[in-house]
Amino acid sequence: MAKTMKTTEQTEVSEAQIAVHWKEEAYYQPSEKFKAQANLRDPHVFDRFGLDKFPDCFREYADMLTWFEPYHTVLDTSDAPFWKWFAGGKINASYNCVDRHLAKHGNKAAFIFVPEPEAERDVVIKYQELSDRVNEVAAMLRGLGLKAGDRVTFHMPMVPELPITMLACARLGVAAVC
Repeated sequence: MAKTMKTTEQTEVSEAQIAVHWKEEAYYQPSEKFKAQANLRDPHVFDRFGLDKFPDCFREYADMLTWFEPYHTVLDTSDAPFWKWFAGGKINASYNCVDRHLAKHGNKAAFIFVPEPEAERDVVIKYQELSDRVNEVAAMLRGLGLKAGDRVTFHMPMVPELPITMLACARLGVAAVC
């Protein structure tokens, strides 16, 4: 026997009424210092990254990262369609996102989390705190028996603990699916 559904009254809300709650409506202009270093402000960017320089042009960006083992080939196309970027190199995303910034920026904001409910305060996580929290989660995951090459899935809302957990997985070499 089919159940009858209870009807509820719908209230019309205009986009303008919703928009007053969007913090994203404000525009923040970048500083002149930031604009000056922007990549597309460089008139030679198209010369450095043109098709005639592909794929070696990406070496410039790879050299900005910390490699635990250097790569020997920028793009290995020998096993198409399974191409490999920076073949032979070993890198850790967690190290490059957190650890290498500690000495210079340890007391600066690494994350500024803006929660959806307007009544809640923004959460600022500095690099040193981020490092401590990532290491704590990584130790907990290691304690559960996870190791490099393992795969995990987790379901988390958009909270500061999400990128912390992802960085902890990367630190251990564990593939995370969110």
